[in-house]
Order: sequence, then structure tokens, then C-alpha cells
Amino acid sequence: MVALVGVSAAQRPPDEDHPYGHRKYETMASVAILIFMLMVLIEVARHAIEHLRTPGVPTAVPVGILTMVATLVVNVIVVRYESRAGRRLRSEVLGADAKHTRSDVWTTIAVLIALAGVALGYPILDPIAGLIVSVFIGYACWQIAREASGVLADEVVIAEDEIRSVVESVPGVIGCEKIRTRGPADNVFVDLHLWIDGRTPLGEAHALSHVVKDRLMTTFPDVVDVVIHIEPPHQEA
Repeated sequence: MVALVGVSAAQRPPDEDHPYGHRKYETMASVAILIFMLMVLIEVARHAIEHLRTPGVPTAVPVGILTMVATLVVNVIVVRYESRAGRRLRSEVLGADAKHTRSDVWTTIAVLIALAGVALGYPILDPIAGLIVSVFIGYACWQIAREASGVLADEVVIAEDEIRSVVESVPGVIGCEKIRTRGPADNVFVDLHLWIDGRTPLGEAHALSHVVKDRLMTTFPDVVDVVIHIEPPHQEA
């Protein structure tokens, strides 16, 4: 539900209050998924530790094992589909949910091992499996947090050298500096200072900046806007 709401909000076009669009709502949905996963992580780890301190003998019944096998098959299919769709659509929330479901796959495997251990007379495997599950969930949380924080903190999206190489390939451009990129991988904003001969008429300089912008957006299809400040090289300033 969080993913559906986040994607729906992210698709809204820019408006007066959100001139850069609503794309970061998808990142916020990823953070919401992260919060839910952290809640699950805390509960699973807490119960596993409690069962280690006060051992019990859980019951492993065939219907439970069959349920976990069915769950494993479904989750594997979901992970494969979501991962492919997330890469194709460059979607953060699909990627986050795929990581969440992948942690469920490892969780299910751990539970099956624990159930088998209980059936063979090793009930200690049940809380141990719980701790292993906590590690899987924690790793998925770390992956989601790393990706989401990069977007929210305006981490560099496209390497400066790659941008510079494209800009300086345009005839009439002397160079560029103060290159900045930010945003999600599929919704990148670029701004830079463009060096043009100080004797160039304003109209020609403006037209040249549009050539630079068009070339950047063609080379990097995920770039949605480029803001260019025109200035002469420092030695001409």
C-alpha cells in the first residue's frame, strides 16, 4: 500500500508549490518501507533472544512446512519480477520492495531449516533461525537506507567528468565548472557554469547554451532539466 501511494504521488506533474515535481515522494515511500522493516527487525530479534533465554519446544507440523514452501516459491517469483521491473523503470520503491521481499526469501529458508531442526529434535535451531532472519532483514534495511539517503541528501548522480566531456564536445564552448547533479537516477537535474568567449553576442551565447543542454539531455536520457549560467573564462572576467 505504501508503494502504491508513493508511486501515485510521484507521478503528479510539477505545480506551483513543487516546481521540481513530486518524484521524491517515491523516495519517501522507500523510507516508509524501511521503517516498517525496522519494526519487524526489532520484533523478530526480540523474540529470538527471549526464546534463547527461555527455551521452549515449538511444534513443527507438516502444514506449516508446506505453507513455508509455498511462501518461498511465491516470494522468489515476486523478487525476480520486481527486481527486473525496478531496473527497467529505475524505480526506487520497486527496488526497495524487491529488497524487502528478498529478505523474506532468506527468512523463509531460515524458517524451513528451523522447522526441520525442530522435527529432528533440535528446538534450539528455532531462535537461532530468528537471529539469522534479523541479519537478513537488517542488511536489506541498510541497502534501502543507503539508496534513499543518497537521493534525499542530493548525492551526485552523474560523474562530473562525464558531464564535462559532453559539454566541452560542443563547438564554441571553452569549458565549464561548478557542475552539480542531483535527484533520483531516473529524474536528474543538472546545473553548471558554461565558459564562452566574452566577445560572443548574447543571442549566440544563449543559443549555444541550448545546444549544450540538448546534447546533455540526449546523452543522458534520465536528465529532465539543465540550468546553465553563462560566463567568460576566469582570465577574461
